[in-house]
Amino acid sequence: MKRLQSVGFLKTSGVYFAGSVVNGLAFLAFVPVFTRYLSPADYGIVATATVLTSFCVVLQGFSAFGLIARTYFDHDPHQLVRLVSTACWTALAMSLLVFLVLAWGGSWVARWTDFPANWLPVIVALGFFTVVQTNYQSLLQARKEPWRYVLNQTTGTVLAIGLSLWLVVGLGWNWQGRLLGMLLGAATIGAICFFGLGIRLKLLRFTWSSAAMGQLLRFGIPLIPHVLGGWVMTMSARLYLNNMASIADTGLFSLAFNLAAPLTMMVGALNNTYYPWLFGKLSDPSSMDAVRLCRGLLIAAGLLLTSGVIFGLLAVQALPYIAGPEFQSAGPYVFWLCLTAAVSGVYFIFGNFVVYSKKTWLMTWRADFLGGLALLVLCPLLILWIGPVGAAVASFLGYVVTTAGCIIAARKAHPMPWGEALASLFGRKKIVQP
Repeated sequence: MKRLQSVGFLKTSGVYFAGSVVNGLAFLAFVPVFTRYLSPADYGIVATATVLTSFCVVLQGFSAFGLIARTYFDHDPHQLVRLVSTACWTALAMSLLVFLVLAWGGSWVARWTDFPANWLPVIVALGFFTVVQTNYQSLLQARKEPWRYVLNQTTGTVLAIGLSLWLVVGLGWNWQGRLLGMLLGAATIGAICFFGLGIRLKLLRFTWSSAAMGQLLRFGIPLIPHVLGGWVMTMSARLYLNNMASIADTGLFSLAFNLAAPLTMMVGALNNTYYPWLFGKLSDPSSMDAVRLCRGLLIAAGLLLTSGVIFGLLAVQALPYIAGPEFQSAGPYVFWLCLTAAVSGVYFIFGNFVVYSKKTWLMTWRADFLGGLALLVLCPLLILWIGPVGAAVASFLGYVVTTAGCIIAARKAHPMPWGEALASLFGRKKIVQP
């Protein structure tokens, strides 16, 4: 029975991995086209749109996807209907509220982000459709429907890229075409997700529950420091570049981020396979060699960091063949962001111990929040000191800080013989305690 469960999980992980590969390569395949029709400044505007959309998703979504997935396993269909309906209509209400706020303060947001004010409504719409898609995909994962999940994800990617190519290459609309392509793709996949929630799963109704809203607030508000910290680490470097360098430098950073995506994709896929294996080991401590396990994970962490260096060097060498002539100075960004992706893999190695222990509160202030704070301080200093590439270096250092915080949280949440394992790598039998 256990063997059958293991085979089933490996098949599911394989589907998710294949989907990640397809989605990652689908965009990467068209980078040479986009970099020859879009300037670094155009790339910078699109990158800023991504930053603002991610922030809107935090405001609109309340991280409802996690609660929806968890509630599915309570096997209470009425409660799930109330929660899904409340989450989606609340996201719509929040979107309308953000529209009104932007009608009043959009010019200030435009000055601060260097993003065109008349295109801010597109950002809000993108955020709303992203929330709906994320809520639907969380249910597909909970229901163990990996093929539907991958098809939904891939359809959205292909639509956004295909429409963008038509508008940018065919009609010559530059960054406007890229954003409209993203919006039309998101709207189409959002409609599909609405259909899936309302017709296929019968979980979306014209109802709103104050009890479900209370659940959303209790679940989402404690995660705000962690989510905002993650947003700061992923997105804020681009805003610093907009204001302290130029929108073109933001474009170089964004291209480098995309070129590091295959390594990020590999790290995510490995984590999808790693964490159930780890949970199985930790759930049967009597048969587990803890020192051997820790030693293997330390070696894996070292291999991840080494792969980041190697992949970064190879990506820099491949840059002239991938990107257009205006993007050739993106090499240093690529190297540092590949290292950042590798460090995020180390984060997963230790973070899953915290998840297993169900003591995620240990990471609220130690991990992403602390890393985001470090990046907020280091990014402007490094840009002033070494130039725009300092944003990429700051991103790497921010992930180092958040990973260090994650390691501390993991050691508190689920103590393991890390010191003894580390000593054994150097030929020592044990660590002598002071």
